[in-house]
Amino acid sequence: MYHQILSILILLLLCVASPVSAATPAELSSAVTTNYRVTIPGFLGNYKAIGDVLTPRREGLRVDRPSKMFKPNQIKNHQLIAAGGGDLSLGAVHNGALKPGERLYLYGVSTGDNYLQLDLHTVASYVVPGMRGPQALQASVRFQYDSRLADISAQQLLDDIDAWFATEEETRVAARPRQTAKATRTIKLGQTLEEVTAAFGAPQKQILLGAKTLFLYCDADLKVVFINGKVVDAE
Repeated sequence: MYHQILSILILLLLCVASPVSAATPAELSSAVTTNYRVTIPGFLGNYKAIGDVLTPRREGLRVDRPSKMFKPNQIKNHQLIAAGGGDLSLGAVHNGALKPGERLYLYGVSTGDNYLQLDLHTVASYVVPGMRGPQALQASVRFQYDSRLADISAQQLLDDIDAWFATEEETRVAARPRQTAKATRTIKLGQTLEEVTAAFGAPQKQILLGAKTLFLYCDADLKVVFINGKVVDAE
């Protein structure tokens, strides 16, 4: 009996003394991309997959031309500590200030020792001086911490992101009680994937069949068919 009690006490001490394993940066990145669907751009200006649309809740974030030299917006303790951007002018197409409600795609997530960064781009495209064709603008945001990223829980990280960003669906649902009239949403032949997404939101399902793409909106019992990124049918 004495030995049994001693064994139980030793096991309890080991459990108390053993540290709880922290989430790795890869696991934290996975938590973010599980909570927010990522948009995957194609090579020809189209999209392989369209994810959630995020909208800033606050002012202060900056956008600029897409570049590896883009300085990320830096957030710490829910506060913006450094606005991001680049050194080149956007001309008259955008003043560089990201407004609350402006629509953004999440292109990916990257991590460092003490930060996690959202690689964001505007849904809208702009003709920027010195660049070929319409371009989405970059708006990368870095969430920084005093301790190592591995010491941060996934829930804390998601709460920090939620303090700055809402999904477009969240914004739409929150606005419904204040709506007095519901706008009619229509689909027209020739509309692009982006135009349909702007009107109906991201699809619940997306099927890629070579040049053909299907958007399935299960809640609205709607199927939209695209050929080479243009609407050819809807039912």
